[in-house]
Amino acid sequence: MKKKILSSILCVMLAASMLIGCGGGSSDEDKKEDAKTEEEGGSEDGMTEGKNTFVDGGTELSLWTFQELHVGFYTTMADLWNEENPDNPINLTVTTGESHSLQSKLLVACQAGEGTPDIADIEVGYYGSFLKDGYLLPLNDVVEPYEDEIVMSRVKMYGNEEDWYGVDFHLGASVCYYNMDIMNEAGVDPAEIVTWDDYMEAGKTVLEKTGKPMCAVETADLFLPQLMMLEKGVQYVDDSGKPEINTKEHAEVIEFIREMIEAGVCEVAPGGGFHTEEWYGHLNGGGVASLAMPLWYMGRFTDYCPDLNGKMAIYEIPVWNEGDTREVLQGGTGTSVLKFTEKEELAKDFLAFAKLSEEGNKYEWNELGFDPIRVSLWDDPEITENKDNKFLQYFATNPFDIIKKNGTDLTAPNIAGGYSATYSVLVSTTYANAFEMDTETPAADLLESEQATIIYDE
Repeated sequence: MKKKILSSILCVMLAASMLIGCGGGSSDEDKKEDAKTEEEGGSEDGMTEGKNTFVDGGTELSLWTFQELHVGFYTTMADLWNEENPDNPINLTVTTGESHSLQSKLLVACQAGEGTPDIADIEVGYYGSFLKDGYLLPLNDVVEPYEDEIVMSRVKMYGNEEDWYGVDFHLGASVCYYNMDIMNEAGVDPAEIVTWDDYMEAGKTVLEKTGKPMCAVETADLFLPQLMMLEKGVQYVDDSGKPEINTKEHAEVIEFIREMIEAGVCEVAPGGGFHTEEWYGHLNGGGVASLAMPLWYMGRFTDYCPDLNGKMAIYEIPVWNEGDTREVLQGGTGTSVLKFTEKEELAKDFLAFAKLSEEGNKYEWNELGFDPIRVSLWDDPEITENKDNKFLQYFATNPFDIIKKNGTDLTAPNIAGGYSATYSVLVSTTYANAFEMDTETPAADLLESEQATIIYDE
């Protein structure tokens, strides 16, 4: 048992190089959200707490999250729950802390069978570790009433064909963000870029005319190569969850990105990733012409790139072949109910209310900039044409145009089984070697070596 616990913890800690999905540092908006909570307290291990408005006789529920801006969301939703359910009120305590230590603490508590919260946010990169060992409760009964109203990919990815264990905050639709000052100087129209070959040629023109690279790739995370792989219909793990990074398609993706780097079209991101101080400064300074990331990254622009306000436009991502669906889902946070809870029914009902209701999805878009998984909101002019919304104000194009065009048949990552262990290797060694440290080794040979380093306890 000790060996199994140690192995799982090592997998989580190896993934500490980056945050996926809803990760990132605190912003002024985060602090505003925290101020909405009735009380906050610190602890010796750096954890803080937020609570909704206390109700006499309310049932105590506990929730752990790794992101400060989620605290205000949950406490607000708890207050709304109490307004709509006066006969079944809750007093919610939301605990937050640094992502990697919190996820590790949660895993250890699950393995010990004690000290867990009722509900927890689990980052997509860690989710497989919790799922494969059966620490989570199925949510089918509370999700099914919403099944026709939401994009089910964002639920089904946190489970299997029979049971679903998590609900995400957002759609996480991947798009291309273009700096239109640079694109206009180069005379390149992003609307004419359809395939990755188009993107490469446009990047050469941008480089020639402006001296700026078209894009960047991370060495400490996986968004660009994962996006390209998902478009090829390939995952990092097979259908059974077994790590499978040594594939022909993965090698093709690495070689294509290497070609872009060699041509000067692509650069290695300063700081190694798209959530670092070095990168934000580079991006804000117009250091790169475009960036392929999910729509939840809009908040990084509004928080960290004030000089790009009004200059960034959002377009569809390129595809390998004209006619392919130009949409995949990336990043994410699966909110789940732990099997150790003594309040299963209430915890599940509140989770569904918070994450799947119109009220919850409107909050997530208006306050957090998360593209909603409720399809009805995509055509709601109060959402899509709100001139007071800071995200619609910031960007030169409307993200809902892309969401509506591509519909609900979207490709999501397979995060089952060995995904967490695989992710750890990819972001700690594989892509650093592929794009920076060992660029001469053929991608197929590199992936064969990297595959052998993945420690996965089935």
